[in-house]
Amino acid sequence: MVRNWWAFLGVPRLSVGAVLTALFAFTSVSHAALYVITFTDPGANNVGSGQIDVEGGLAVSGSFDVTAGAAIGDWILAPGSGSDGSFQWDNAVNPASDPFLTSGGLLFTSGGNEINLWGNSPGSYSFYGNVGGNYNPQVDFGVATINAIPEPINCALAGFGLIFVGGSVGHFYFARRRSATAR
Repeated sequence: MVRNWWAFLGVPRLSVGAVLTALFAFTSVSHAALYVITFTDPGANNVGSGQIDVEGGLAVSGSFDVTAGAAIGDWILAPGSGSDGSFQWDNAVNPASDPFLTSGGLLFTSGGNEINLWGNSPGSYSFYGNVGGNYNPQVDFGVATINAIPEPINCALAGFGLIFVGGSVGHFYFARRRSATAR
């Protein structure tokens, strides 16, 4: 009777653990990614942060909370792309580039009001609002950031894989020690 069926197949136990860990750690469950975005103008007069869900290079949902300035409040991402007379937007996001937003940028709405955040050039972003029929705020040279939010399932799978490898290493160590003392 074969007690270690992995060894019977010619695969060392430690290699199986390493392969499973790599598989779990580097495999994404979905094609969507969550990101935190922030915006601050040079004088910190207009400040906001939010979260967007990006699928295939497009923000498909999200929110933005403006905590300082003329557009204070909670804003919801407008879906798709378009033009409404006040702004043009495309919701295109490329986290690996600078700027990470196009010149169309992201459009957020709240109670008939709108704010638009878009990229100008590396390190430069604009933030405009149409609040109560007035174009305020109007910021042309602000700073925006984007950071990925780790997916909990990937972290859990990587943790499970590391536990499996740790158990395999421990078993390997104690099996060697047991056989050395038996000699």
